[in-house]
Amino acid sequence: MKENYNFYNIIKSLSYAMDLISKTLVGHHKRVAYVSYRFGLKLGLDIKEMKKLIAASLLHDLGIFYLDQEYQDLNSDDENNFHAEVGYKLLEQNYFDPEIADIIRYHHHDYSNNQNQLSNIIHLADRIVVLISDGKSVLNQVNHIKKVIENNKEQFCPECLKLFPELIENEAFCLDIISEKVISKELDNFFEDIDWKLDLDELINVSKLISHITDFRSPFTAAHSQGLAAVAPALAEKYNYSKRECKEIKAAAYLHDIGKLMVPTEILNKKGKPTKKEWNILRSHTYYTYQALSTSPKLDKIRNMAAYHHEKLDGTGYPFQLDKKDLNLSERIMAVADIFTAITEDRPYRKGMKKNKVEKILTEMSLSNKIDKDIVATLLENYNEINQLRIEKQKNASDYYQDFREKINEKRLFYLLKETSNELYK
Repeated sequence: MKENYNFYNIIKSLSYAMDLISKTLVGHHKRVAYVSYRFGLKLGLDIKEMKKLIAASLLHDLGIFYLDQEYQDLNSDDENNFHAEVGYKLLEQNYFDPEIADIIRYHHHDYSNNQNQLSNIIHLADRIVVLISDGKSVLNQVNHIKKVIENNKEQFCPECLKLFPELIENEAFCLDIISEKVISKELDNFFEDIDWKLDLDELINVSKLISHITDFRSPFTAAHSQGLAAVAPALAEKYNYSKRECKEIKAAAYLHDIGKLMVPTEILNKKGKPTKKEWNILRSHTYYTYQALSTSPKLDKIRNMAAYHHEKLDGTGYPFQLDKKDLNLSERIMAVADIFTAITEDRPYRKGMKKNKVEKILTEMSLSNKIDKDIVATLLENYNEINQLRIEKQKNASDYYQDFREKINEKRLFYLLKETSNELYK
């Protein structure tokens, strides 16, 4: 029964988190979604098409997570734009609407090479948004935007170009594009009464996809969320949690590090302990996880389990300094499970710890009132069983990561060879 979770709210969470990757991206996806939405209304698209258009717009640069942290080039309009292919591959290989994956794949292709109407709309919307400089009045940039689009009109859908002057010459439309408040209100209102529900199993699949986006930015974290998604539900089962409650914990485990998209890859990949400044950046990820998942009251339970995994019973955790009176059993389970997963897996500056050292660390933390004593005892009593689940899940995740990298790198090489060939025969 699809009654608990709205797909749009999940996409909003991911879109928010994607903004954290690069300063260049802040607000970009929502602006493109709004401009696409306005074109869609003018074109008379039906509800089904509008849903796909807005969802794809909010995620269109999904593939940048795989690129370097210094990715800044939103001005590139090459049809071989690699990030679009990365985003497509990730969506194609995981649970997601294949039509949305295709829209994202072709959103940088010229009209002559792409007959996907929704991709064409996003292509033009993306160009309009990229041409807006935040340092100047948007109204003073209208003529420049019109000129650039007109000079490159062969790249864009003729139907969209017919509507372009009417929209861009409307002052309110231009000012709306740079208003986060207006954009959020318009898109939220559009989806308010639209049935786009996910059941819990579907939410888990989408959450797993999000975990790949989060974890794949570093080979050292490529399987972390998968490990936690094995350990936390296994612990919950020992407390006689229902199947539904265990699934909620699994979804939270997949989502717990979504805020890490704001952490630069050079920190994630550092072969050594982080400096104090780097540690402060790392610590902030749980705050951004909380904010990213604050898109609907129906997500609050999962949000809290995901975001509180570094809180401590004595109030010394982060980011909210919650203590034992604030943390329920599920949130405590997540905290213990995350520590266990982190210290048993390999990290840039150390190998995964052996059983005796893991027992020592967890016991000391429980005795000093950092984490729950009973949960630690339960974990240690079932150590071999739970650790084996983690090992198997993380091996599968690591294999998938390696396979994904190989396929993407093959594609990258193909593009490089194609570009080189084109240069030779110019």
